[in-house]
Amino acid sequence: MNSLPPNPIKVWDWSIRVFHWSLPILLFLLWRSAGDDMDRHMLFAQALLALLTYRIIWGFIGTPYARFSHFIYHPKHIVNYLRASIRPNKPVYLSHNPLGGIMVLVILATLLFQLTTGLFASDDIFYNGPLYDYASGATTDLMTGWHKNWFYQGILFIIGLHVLAIILYRLRGEALVNAMITGHKQVPDGRLADAVSSNERFPWLRFIVASLLATIPVWVLFHYL
Repeated sequence: MNSLPPNPIKVWDWSIRVFHWSLPILLFLLWRSAGDDMDRHMLFAQALLALLTYRIIWGFIGTPYARFSHFIYHPKHIVNYLRASIRPNKPVYLSHNPLGGIMVLVILATLLFQLTTGLFASDDIFYNGPLYDYASGATTDLMTGWHKNWFYQGILFIIGLHVLAIILYRLRGEALVNAMITGHKQVPDGRLADAVSSNERFPWLRFIVASLLATIPVWVLFHYL
């Protein structure tokens, strides 16, 4: 039996955890308010777009395990991980493993696509997206159709894959949900694949910069265009 290190390793900073758990809440609220309460729907859309923008920026300047450079791997590394993952003592990653890194990019792209189509969409009654007037009628019709259908054809499918992956990894002994709640992980000795120094204090200055860069453009987009 593999022993656990005496102390859990700090992986996810609080902002990453807030971002992660805000996604399902906002997606539910956006789905629930669509067509019934468009004022709130637009507010929730602004919040989601700001959060996604923040996550992208944080992926470049954030804490070590949150950076894209830490969990986006070369295709050869991904293939090697797939081969190793079928073994009983597969390598364990503190941050996202090579497949998890791909899933992060897919989730971000899927949600950004939904939000982008919404910027050009219309409910044909009272509400238009902030960029509706900047596109042709054919484009806005296309975007509106995608915006209405992509939640069911794309987002729910990706959510299902994500949940399935969490269950499978839990059966293999990795408590991914717990790590995203506490921010810490425990890894069996000898199986850690991606340790980095994470002793630095939370970078508040970079957090403020990332937050401003994420929220100000969204505010301008929705309220001044």
